[in-house]
Amino acid sequence: KQAFEKQKISLPALKDHEVLIESEAFGLNYADVMARNGLYREAPPIPCVIGYEVVGRIIEVGAKGNPNLVGQRVLAFCRFGGYGRHVITTQLAVLQIGDLPSAEVLALSTQGVTAYYMSDYLAPIQKGDRVLIHAAAGGVGQIFCQWAKSLGCKVIGTVGSDEKIQIAKNNGCDHVVNYSKENFAQKVKEITNSEGVPVVYDGVGKKTFDGSIECLKVRGM
Repeated sequence: KQAFEKQKISLPALKDHEVLIESEAFGLNYADVMARNGLYREAPPIPCVIGYEVVGRIIEVGAKGNPNLVGQRVLAFCRFGGYGRHVITTQLAVLQIGDLPSAEVLALSTQGVTAYYMSDYLAPIQKGDRVLIHAAAGGVGQIFCQWAKSLGCKVIGTVGSDEKIQIAKNNGCDHVVNYSKENFAQKVKEITNSEGVPVVYDGVGKKTFDGSIECLKVRGM
């Protein structure tokens, strides 16, 4: 069964503070997979152009946009439309990147910002905290583990296979649990001397939710 189809589409005229980007590369996130399967609530109905982020050059700006952006190579959030050759987004969602490799900056955009939002806004990490990060070898998880370690945390990570254990360790995990083989909640209790952790960052969901609750200390999040 064909998953994607190339089509020519017409883009609307730019609004005042929008930019038009000629794309050279786009990121691939789990949200895209969910959207393709019709399971992502924020995505437009299929058929649609999905894709959260792009690297490319700005070729046009809106009437009230910054004309100095034209010709600049940027990383941009687009919140769908990223798989297109040309992408429209708001001027506020672009970052000039010069000659930085597209693969590196794309890996740091949606995934990196997700880690940043969770660690600095949603449930801020404090130096010395023990934190539990699920899917520690995934895209968000690898960045998140490095980030938490750099902030002075003791990082407990979970992975779904033995092959991913070393990946998680290489990215900052002090302890790694394969949740497909071990009871991760019990392991966390052992590691923390039954104290638990103040926060669990869970990018897995249904399989790990109940165990994550068991891992929390009083008033944990």
